[in-house]
Amino acid sequence: MPRFSHWLRPRQTHLPLLAFFVYLVLIFGYRHLQNERLRVDLEHLQRQLILEKPNPHWDYNNSWRRIGNASLRHEIYSAYFDARTEIIGNVRLDEEQMTIGSLRIFATLPVRLRDSKVSCIVRFADFSSQEILSEEAGAMHEVHKNSFAAWSIMCPLHASRRDPMRLPQAVALSYASNRLSHLSPSFIQISYPRNMSSLFVKSRPAISVCVGPLQENYSNVLRLVEFVEMYRLQGAAHFYFYYVEASDEVRRVLTHYQRLGLADVFEWNVQPHLQDLHYAGIVAQFNDCVYRANVVDNYRYAAVVDLDEVLMPLKHNSLADYLRQCDEGRTTGFVFRNVFFYRKDSNDTFNAPGHVLNRLLYTQSKVRRTLEIMPAYVRSKLVVNTRSIVEMGNHQVYRAAPGFVDHVVHPTVGLLFHYRDKCINCKMVLIVDYTARRFGSLLFDRVDTTCLEVFMDRRGICELA
Repeated sequence: MPRFSHWLRPRQTHLPLLAFFVYLVLIFGYRHLQNERLRVDLEHLQRQLILEKPNPHWDYNNSWRRIGNASLRHEIYSAYFDARTEIIGNVRLDEEQMTIGSLRIFATLPVRLRDSKVSCIVRFADFSSQEILSEEAGAMHEVHKNSFAAWSIMCPLHASRRDPMRLPQAVALSYASNRLSHLSPSFIQISYPRNMSSLFVKSRPAISVCVGPLQENYSNVLRLVEFVEMYRLQGAAHFYFYYVEASDEVRRVLTHYQRLGLADVFEWNVQPHLQDLHYAGIVAQFNDCVYRANVVDNYRYAAVVDLDEVLMPLKHNSLADYLRQCDEGRTTGFVFRNVFFYRKDSNDTFNAPGHVLNRLLYTQSKVRRTLEIMPAYVRSKLVVNTRSIVEMGNHQVYRAAPGFVDHVVHPTVGLLFHYRDKCINCKMVLIVDYTARRFGSLLFDRVDTTCLEVFMDRRGICELA
């Protein structure tokens, strides 16, 4: 018998431990199930709410504003009402309160801000205010060893179930290391949907285009016009432009598209941070743009690109056709891998009709690209489902809502055509690729028409920079 007791003892000592782990699994499983039920009930109740925009006259025209002490150079740009409760960690639904959404705020702050707590001070139409501790507050990705970074702050919004439901009109940030942020808050208007009835309906299956910031007195008018008209041929319905510095001619083109209702144009006054913030704050700008496309204008898609980049489907007639046929609804971003065309390469104007005024279109005259296709997420660009984005990067999605995943587009199906002014490796092998020329006939006509409308005094010539 003593021999057998040697084998029995380990089993006896492990039984309580096993029971404890089973108990933990059951408890966490039960809590998870309860949490899921809570969120389903909350979403159902949320859709029954009648929410009115607190400031119907807000024109959505943001600019960077100082927070508190001016010498600290802390700045805030925009805030959006986000109805997605699935991205909020702690939701409420009881007899007293329910979660109605959150505020997403974009700011420029030091990478190493001393404060562990950042609060939102929300102000209502009657000028009453309330302070809410943020659930998320931190520098976004792609800091690149700079001292300042684009920050994303999320503050949940809970409303009383007994009092009339109301939404805040403006918001400011408050934190201890900047005392004036609390004593003299810098309020900015909160952006809501232009049409509040679209808050819980399906997004419009249209493509918007988020363009990287125009800076260093950007002046290439012809490239700008070609870029817009190329994406319009691909199915884009709207463009968002942000400018640090741009020439008068470029401003004339942007104003033209603004008058047509095709573009929104915003001053991106980041001059105080051009030396200590990555690429003129492009991460803050792309995030602001994607949230704007989603919250304000209800566009399902946003192409996140620079002026020298074209997302090019290879087996579909346009980007819109590709998305219509390939998007199954749970893709956060379609990742197009990068190939280069180089400005130093010789021009091929064979397909330019004789009557064309503006012949040197970069997508039509540059026909040799790099044979090597860069890996996914290395200089890639994307078209994203705006309702899935929590944090957008320059070349990838860093955080998506639950249930959404990336899709890397196969290089035989689509590529990012990157028409770069300076070559990365001038000895790379080049091959001829005429794919972009299938848009040539319509593109030449559209560019000439726009240039004639904007520059009648120059007889329709859009001069190259």
